[in-house]
Amino acid sequence: MSDSLKHTVLSGMVWNAIERFGASLFLFISNLVLARLLSPDDFGCIAMLLVFISVSDAIIDGGFGSALIQKKNTTATDYSTVFYWNLLLSFILYAVLYLCAPAIAGFYNIPLLDNVLKVQGIVLIINALVLIQQNILKKQIAFKKIAKINLTAIVAGTGMGILLAFLGCGIWSLVVKSLATGVVQCGIYWLGNKWRPEWVFSWKSFTGLFRYGSFMFLNSIANSLYYSALSLIIGRCFSSVELGYYSQANKLQDVPRNSISSVVTNVTFPVFSNIQEDKAKLRNAFSKCIRSVAFIQFPIIMVLIITARPLVAVLFTDKWLPMVPYFQILAFAGLSSTLFEVHTNVIKSLGKSREVFILEFLLRIMGLTVVAISIRFGMIGLLAGYAFSQFLFYIAASAYVGKLIHYDICFRLRDLAPAFFIAVSAAALVYCFSALFDAGPVYLILIQASVYFVLYFSFSKMFGLQEFDFYFGRLKSIMKKHS
Repeated sequence: MSDSLKHTVLSGMVWNAIERFGASLFLFISNLVLARLLSPDDFGCIAMLLVFISVSDAIIDGGFGSALIQKKNTTATDYSTVFYWNLLLSFILYAVLYLCAPAIAGFYNIPLLDNVLKVQGIVLIINALVLIQQNILKKQIAFKKIAKINLTAIVAGTGMGILLAFLGCGIWSLVVKSLATGVVQCGIYWLGNKWRPEWVFSWKSFTGLFRYGSFMFLNSIANSLYYSALSLIIGRCFSSVELGYYSQANKLQDVPRNSISSVVTNVTFPVFSNIQEDKAKLRNAFSKCIRSVAFIQFPIIMVLIITARPLVAVLFTDKWLPMVPYFQILAFAGLSSTLFEVHTNVIKSLGKSREVFILEFLLRIMGLTVVAISIRFGMIGLLAGYAFSQFLFYIAASAYVGKLIHYDICFRLRDLAPAFFIAVSAAALVYCFSALFDAGPVYLILIQASVYFVLYFSFSKMFGLQEFDFYFGRLKSIMKKHS
């Protein structure tokens, strides 16, 4: 990569990391506060409705966001056309949810969900107003501005939610939190950005973008339905309390997984798209990306798995301890899902949206089949089946990407195996000797995490991992500059 591209990528990743980790950290802390004020049932009810909200959001975006980023010469007409289309769909889908709210509440046998969905659904219109503003900045790799806007909105919205929870508003505090975040985000984007839609709608522009975006749209719908299916199945076949435990476990494991994944995928998609014509350069950039993800994410996930029980007790209190095995399984599944997302980013950057859709659609069908078979074994069996399906997704995507950019099995093993085996070995050692640590939950977390990272970094240095030398070298240079 050229020096200018390296600087752009590094700057984009830094600011995207600030946004993602900052947002995740703040939401994580606020979620702990809300978990102490609200019940698992409250979180379970909201999780039931998010199934319909997330699918509607995917329909509204329609894959046009990815199409605008992937297209090399995007025009003002393109942006305006997609803006009006998004807005129209948001009003239509809100009307559908509003009319269907009584039936959805009846499906779950929870009457309160009727009014909650009618209010919560307004967020669809708010999000539609933000999409183009955000995609313009993403295309420019202006993640510094995105980070400031999104963090401000999250702080404001979450603060409102916590205040209402203190006042005893229950589930409505979660609804207001979502709406307030969207309103503040929308306001700042429109006040801070110069772009305004023109009074134009071009069918030529629409159809051109749709050729790429249609498959991304179908893929997004399939993904939303697949990931929402777990909440739908748990809410229907088990209970809102079990769904509350699952929802919180998923949020907890999402802090490291989604933060790292979002940073990498948000930045690399436009970067990969810019170098899509040079396969050697693309393969080299992808390989470095995979190694970095493995070196950073693997140890973080392993630490969360081995410290799960004391971590949940300290953060959420003992009433949430039933979620511990759910959290451990979901965290392990996160190892595969992040790698899968990075691989599909390469396929999308090459303009192969049709192939992405076909690949992911077939994989989702397979995944739902595995989950359906696993449900007879209860919650643990269902989540174990989900984790296994995530591993199969990664294997399939890895094989396909390997053919596209000549990234064969030898390259895959070279890039992933060292970090994986070091991470697992260090975790096994810490777990085996955990019985020797006679301490309270807070001290146990600190001891286990400290010992683990000492082992992980020692093994990394011992076995000569390039990422260890790279990141610690960068850290030393930063410390020298500020000393």
